[in-house]
Amino acid sequence: MNIKRINLAFISMLLVLLSFSGVASAASTPDLTQSITAGTISTDILDGSRVPVGSPTFALGSKTFSFNCQSGGSASTGLLASASQRMYVINPDGADNGWTLAVAATSGITSVWENAGATQTYDFNDPGGSGCTDGGDADTRGGQLTIDPSVSTLTTDCVSCTATSVTKGTSTAFNQGTTDSVTLLNAGSGSDDVWRGYLTDIGLSQSIPAEQSVDSYDINFTVTVTAS
Repeated sequence: MNIKRINLAFISMLLVLLSFSGVASAASTPDLTQSITAGTISTDILDGSRVPVGSPTFALGSKTFSFNCQSGGSASTGLLASASQRMYVINPDGADNGWTLAVAATSGITSVWENAGATQTYDFNDPGGSGCTDGGDADTRGGQLTIDPSVSTLTTDCVSCTATSVTKGTSTAFNQGTTDSVTLLNAGSGSDDVWRGYLTDIGLSQSIPAEQSVDSYDINFTVTVTAS
């Protein structure tokens, strides 16, 4: 009788131990899950450390007052985007069928070059006389800006990025009502869905009307990227 009681007790204890052993094994293998979701395509002007530039500014060369229009080889020239102010496109799988980077005057076709008090102005999108004369728009001044992204440098900025199917735009002059924005970059459907890169040294050329008043002038532009 004593032997039977011992055997029964041993078997009961063994079953309990096996039961606890099974529970412990299941709890020691947790399953972790993680999702990585697509972001939104965007553009920005960043410095060499990829920090946004608060107030990006790009200067065209100064010109001496002239009684004649300064256009063509005599126009004021400069560069848009530089090593310290890079024009970025950032596509974190947000545009899978391509995209377009473009620039336009912030206030649209009514924008003008103007001095601090807005008492002196000239145009950026008037084709009259190759930018030398008023073409009949509301501002009564000549002046035309040409942007040439074809001379710029395109740099990819991620491990897997390539420039496949990403093309620079061509030299284009603003023309009120006809050409109100200029394409800087275009990515076709064959481009990388995950892509980051930037442009530097985009060509600028501004025709200045004859007898334009001596002063300092500026004009604001906005860069946008649009998914295809």
